[in-house]
Amino acid sequence: MKSLILLFLISLSGCSTLAPGTPKDGKIGYSLTDVTGQYQFVRENKGVENKMITRTVLATKKGGAAKIVEKTVTVSQLGTVKGDRGRSIIMRPHGSDFVVWLEGKKYESKMRLNSKKKSMTVTMTSPEAKWNGTQDIPVPHATQFCFFSQIPECLYHTQLLSRAQKNPETDEGFYIIWDSFPYTQEQYADVGKELFASATVKFETIDQGHYRFLVEVNNQIILYHFSKSYELVKISWIAQGITVVPPGQEVTNDDE
Repeated sequence: MKSLILLFLISLSGCSTLAPGTPKDGKIGYSLTDVTGQYQFVRENKGVENKMITRTVLATKKGGAAKIVEKTVTVSQLGTVKGDRGRSIIMRPHGSDFVVWLEGKKYESKMRLNSKKKSMTVTMTSPEAKWNGTQDIPVPHATQFCFFSQIPECLYHTQLLSRAQKNPETDEGFYIIWDSFPYTQEQYADVGKELFASATVKFETIDQGHYRFLVEVNNQIILYHFSKSYELVKISWIAQGITVVPPGQEVTNDDE
């Protein structure tokens, strides 16, 4: 069987646009809890024609003014690719800017798609010599890719959520791009050291009126809860002790 050409290497159909209505553009605040404490977590999405721009900010809640500890901006473009079963909707990741403060020190990572080299160019700036400079990382041969911080919107617009819902016994495959690379290994345990990680999404159940999808990556499960209009409601990453809920909502035992 002829494999699909990697989405980074093909010309996208120019007439595709982001699906209207849901998820809505705008800024939504959450409360994020992990093993180190509680944080303010803000996600902001903006659809511009066939591009999706996502900005996330993580800030401490202690003291007076909020102190930013992590921020991300990612940009992807909607398109289609022709395969053996017809055309598939895809999100083509263009690039990301990531900044995190670890033990008071600033670490930066910028990613840009390099179509000619069939790679993602990663430029790192940090206090540590091992995380400085530029490298080109080959992109795996696959069809569906989502930046980690864009997973909710990416899975929606590529119709992986609807496909998983229609076929609950089937795992829909895609690749996660860790937009915090290479510092991912400092933030999360046992997620590997690679930029790209093979993942699957599966519809699990309807829980308290919300759709619950299960994303599996590196043998870890991340639960994403969506409203009926596919707005992100909650995230639970049990292996990392991370829970994201609306402000004021308590973390229950089911979330831990």
